[in-house]
Amino acid sequence: MLTPLKNKKLLILGGNSLSLDIVKQANKMGIYTIVTDWNSTKDSPAKLYASEYWDISLLDYSTLAHKIQAEGIDGVITGFTDSYLLPYHHLCEICNLPCYGTKEQFELTLNKDLFKQKCREYDVPTVPEYNIDTFNSASISPQNKIILKPVDNSGSRGICICKSPNEFQKKLAYAQSFSAKKQVIIEEYMDCDDVSFEYKIQNGEVFLSAICDRDIYKTSEFGSITSKLTYPSKYINSYLHDVNSKVINMFQGMKLQNGVLFMQAFVKENQFYFYEMGYRLSGGRHYIFTENQNQTNACKELIQFALDGNMSHDKLSKKANPAFKDLCIQLSIICKSETINRIEGWEYVQGLKEVIDATTYFAEGDTIGQQGTTASIFARLHLVCKDSKRYDEILNDIKSHLRVYNAQNANIIII
Repeated sequence: MLTPLKNKKLLILGGNSLSLDIVKQANKMGIYTIVTDWNSTKDSPAKLYASEYWDISLLDYSTLAHKIQAEGIDGVITGFTDSYLLPYHHLCEICNLPCYGTKEQFELTLNKDLFKQKCREYDVPTVPEYNIDTFNSASISPQNKIILKPVDNSGSRGICICKSPNEFQKKLAYAQSFSAKKQVIIEEYMDCDDVSFEYKIQNGEVFLSAICDRDIYKTSEFGSITSKLTYPSKYINSYLHDVNSKVINMFQGMKLQNGVLFMQAFVKENQFYFYEMGYRLSGGRHYIFTENQNQTNACKELIQFALDGNMSHDKLSKKANPAFKDLCIQLSIICKSETINRIEGWEYVQGLKEVIDATTYFAEGDTIGQQGTTASIFARLHLVCKDSKRYDEILNDIKSHLRVYNAQNANIIII
């Protein structure tokens, strides 16, 4: 049971399309919502759904702190963007408001290199990598590809695949251009199954709340992005038996107290290799399915924490069960990097009874972002089905109705 929060004031840092979930959820809870960032409402659409909004940069701490005090703000929250986490922590600290993580915890989880070091410390397996100072680019070939990643970026930005020695320096410079620290890690290119996890932390207790298989859309030159999530994962039993306790020990060793985090791992020959995490809500929005299946919702719980310092007054681990009773599918609609002239069939898709959530990130006149990044995802659909046969029927129905056209009247949906 949640503490009554009606009419409390919540400041939401960042108003991008994903932040709409926080605003709408808080509005439903009777909370007075305020969104702030430096963007216009076109780039910050969550502002239009909030009770009010401010055009104040997240980094303008003195102005924000003054406004927080003057307006009687009860809590601060941010959701889906790595670069907002340290400003979120700093603002909570100077205003003496609840923050679910420490500066040191955020810094460790934001840095891919530090995160992998922490994994190795706790015997949590990670993707094999090469020492950038001693790496011999002559070893690169189409059969021995590598992947280069900025240590401090997210959303697949700056990630690129290298297939020959001749392109190594160009790809290295590209990855470095997306890193504030100009640091890159080099990993073995893994062509195998991919799994995603949601963990929650409540008063120091760490537990798994969701596990799903990831279907990946891969580009030839740039990174890869999720095209589909399937819950529960076919690897759930082996993961719980072999790896879960090690991951829990690691996060307990980091002294995490509250919050939500996601992790991603490859699975090769029944071995798990972690490569990514975030100490925040995931763009995959696992909470849509955990609410449907287990009546828990990390978005609600972080709102609750921001306003009274508690994730919930129920014991969340008792409700959590990653072995969902239904087949749950999150489907990404990925488009070519072109300008949208016309959209057809979106209302039809939204009306399908198995679709429990449908979110689009673009409108007519917008231009789809770069391939291989989350900016190329036109929409995400969350479906709850009785079995895989029914899912296949729904997928064919979606494909036959949904169209995204460019100026030449060609459908630009890739998958």
